[in-house]
Parts: sequence; C-alpha cells; structure tokens
Amino acid sequence: MLKKISEQAADGPFRQEFLCQEATFRTLAEAIATAIFVIQGKRLHFVNHAAEVMTGYGREELLSMNFWDLIHPDTREPVINRSHEPPQEIGPSSRGEVRILTRNHEERWLDITTTPIDFDGEPSSLISAFDLTKRKQAESQARLLAITDPLTGLGNYRRLLDVFHAEIERSGRTGRPFAVLLLDLDGLKKINDAYGHLGGSRALCRLADVLRVHCRAIDTAARYGGDEFAVILPETTAVAAELVASRIRKRVATDGEQPAFSASIGVAICPRDGETIEALLRKADRELYGMKSRSKEEPCPPTARGLHRLAQSTKSVPRRRTAGLG
Repeated sequence: MLKKISEQAADGPFRQEFLCQEATFRTLAEAIATAIFVIQGKRLHFVNHAAEVMTGYGREELLSMNFWDLIHPDTREPVINRSHEPPQEIGPSSRGEVRILTRNHEERWLDITTTPIDFDGEPSSLISAFDLTKRKQAESQARLLAITDPLTGLGNYRRLLDVFHAEIERSGRTGRPFAVLLLDLDGLKKINDAYGHLGGSRALCRLADVLRVHCRAIDTAARYGGDEFAVILPETTAVAAELVASRIRKRVATDGEQPAFSASIGVAICPRDGETIEALLRKADRELYGMKSRSKEEPCPPTARGLHRLAQSTKSVPRRRTAGLG
C-alpha cells in the first residue's frame, strides 16, 4: 500500500489510484494503537498519533528530529549499528526491543518491527512499535522479589548464594580478597517471649537497617535464615572487615529503640580462611560463637545450626535453614 507509483505515473490514470492508497494508509495509521514511524536515512518523515502519545512529542517536533535521538543513550550505538547492516542480512523485516526516552525523559521499552519500504519515491523504513514498559517493569519486579527477603528487604538465601559463588570465582581469578561477616541477633527468643513475634520481627528489621547503613554499594547483606544474617564485602582485607564488624556492633548497641539487643559477628576472609562457601562460613561460624562465649551467651553447638548444609560443593545448592522467624 505504501509503494509509491513511479514518477512517470505522477500524471495520468495512476495518480488518482495512488492518492487513494495514500489516503487509506494515513487513515489506517491514525486509527490504530500501534505507533508508526517512517524513516528516510535518519530523519522521520511520517508519524501517527500513537507515536505522539508514546514519545510525548508533538507531530511537528518528531518530524524535525533524528530518529536515533529518541533511543536511550545506553543502547543507541548498537541500534544504529544494526540499522546499517545490508538489507540482505536484515531480511524483509526485523524485530527487536529498544529503550527510548520520552519528551519528559521517561524511559520506555518498545517492541519494534522494521520493514524496508518505498515512501514518496525514496527507500525508507517503516517502524511499528508496541509499548513493553509495564511488562518489563513486572519482570524486573519479579526478579527482585525472587532474591529479596520479604521481612527485612535484604537479599535472601538465593541472593547470598549467587553473590558468594560470584565472589569466589572473582577472587580465584584476580587473587584479591573478600570478606564474609556472619551475624546472629542475640537473644531473639527472649525478645519473642517478652514482646511477641511482632517485637522479634521488628528487632530483625532494625538489625537489617543497621546493615544497610554500613554496607557500600558493592556489598551484599542478606538474611541467611531465622535470626542470622550474612554480609559479603568484596575487595576487603581482614583489618577492614574487622572495622566494619566493630562499627555494626557499636551501632546496634546504641540503637536506642526498645527492646535493646546485641549482635554477635564472625569474620572470614577468602582466600586466607578458605576458598569454598562451606570453609568460609565454618570459619565465620567459629568466630561468631567465640564471641558469644566471650560475652557469656549460651551458644548452641555449631553442628546444630547446619552450616555444613550451605555448600557441600559449589555444584549443589544447599537447603535453607528454617529455624527462627520466617
């Protein structure tokens, strides 16, 4: 329908037919909800109303723009490179996903189909676009929920394992250390008995808030299960890790909210204390219960905590412990 009759048919019986076809196309393009862009070279030569709504730009603004200016800067280069591929490599039409920035600088994801056409006697590209933004947001939210502890908002057991494996691989490749902190909220059972499980849950969230404050952007804090947490500190030496642990303990001790509680913390360093998840957590576990003993807390036997389940090997995913609040 978009095929323009050749210049020689500009006058004569074909002219009326062409004008009818063009009018039909424009009517259809304006009526559909799909955004339509027609590009010649880099410039936009036709857009429909849906394209205006999708981008936030008026029609005249769009027709004065370079199409690539709509593409998000982070993805602009590969999209432009793709557009320069020979037609025989692209085929009659090509489909992909792109990010754009609207007039209000909002980010949107589009599913686009690009088809070579002849428009006004010039080689052009017809782009039809559907808005994928809500679907992308839902997918992103689902991925986030899959690695987030619902009570504290920290990473969950799955997130902990993923980061642990990645850091062990990175340390083995670069030779640079990383630290693991294993934390236990002391006396959670007493808090539950005195203040109820809501009080216990609040105490867990307070400890999580402290960890958030003392974590860098590259660190990962996660709830390991029950009353226990873990923090992975990339590019961190033993001295630096002990300083972080000390700051966390002091912050917990001066929290000011009731009921007051303390936290015991064990530290392990890769590769000094081991190069597997199991070895590092076993070391941190011993340090943690050594601290509990020194503070005259009544420790449970480490074997009862089941840390050996966390990583029998890096090839298997250990079962998560379920003791304490879920």
